[in-house]
Amino acid sequence: MAYHLKFSARALRETGEAQEWYESKSSGLGEEFIVAIELQLKRLEQAPLLYAEIIPGVRRALIPRFPFGLFYVVRSNLVHVLAVLHDARNPNRWPKSR
Repeated sequence: MAYHLKFSARALRETGEAQEWYESKSSGLGEEFIVAIELQLKRLEQAPLLYAEIIPGVRRALIPRFPFGLFYVVRSNLVHVLAVLHDARNPNRWPKSR
């Protein structure tokens, strides 16, 4: 069963900010970040329950090569990406807005 993906405004903003930051450090690195996220999203579409819950009801999928995690919930056939956070951020403080 393929799941549908939905991004929160926060997750889109955080993804764009991270992409811009990586691109400012090295040309093309921002695009590599996006490719890594897209790869993980394809995995989530196929098997979102593969990743553990880190907060009741909220799961985290780590991004290969980058210190970020996709925080999401699964409802029926929907994977709702709530946030894209750097691993150095304290997950106990999430999902408070910044």
